[in-house]
Amino acid sequence: MSCLGGVFISRKVIEKIEVPYTIVRDFLQKRKESGELSALQNLTLDVSSKFSKIDPQRAEALIEKLTKDFNISRFSAVQIVNILPRSIEELRILLLTEGRIFLTSELQKMLEVIKRFY
Repeated sequence: MSCLGGVFISRKVIEKIEVPYTIVRDFLQKRKESGELSALQNLTLDVSSKFSKIDPQRAEALIEKLTKDFNISRFSAVQIVNILPRSIEELRILLLTEGRIFLTSELQKMLEVIKRFY
């Protein structure tokens, strides 16, 4: 709960969704333009700005392609978008949370898709 001019406002989480750094960066930049950010929000803006590698539209398009074409979770797809791996070894590490083994040929196809979004 927060207090706004003597009125208490309750904040409720409606939905949780993983988002890449680039979307976090854009959201916080817009928020900063319309008002002041907290210390944590400023730190998050700084970190997300340093690690954003592609624009938000391309990030969402890549997440969608990875989840649909390769049947991976949004969580893993977001990590891939944040890192943009360049090798099969890097990609394999990011996919450990999927709980299955990917063939080298699958990983190679995935890398080819990822490289189109750089």
